[in-house]
Amino acid sequence: MKRIKEIVMKRLMNWQILLGISLVILSAIVYFIHYYIFRDPNHIFLYLIGDITFVFIEVLLVTLVLHKLLNLQKKKEMLSN
Repeated sequence: MKRIKEIVMKRLMNWQILLGISLVILSAIVYFIHYYIFRDPNHIFLYLIGDITFVFIEVLLVTLVLHKLLNLQKKKEMLSN
């Protein structure tokens, strides 16, 4: 049972890592296309900094929403049993 759980966790982690790497590569490609079209690295870096600073707020909001949804699901499961 423990071995199966380890295999499932490894596959999930591999999937998450692959998704993360794919999104970073996709982002780099989009920034490259943007640079190729407009040839303005100052504009790209200005918005890149703005996007990076907002990431922390996005993570906070997503974490709070997911935590609330998971708690609601847990309560529903407990009430149904």
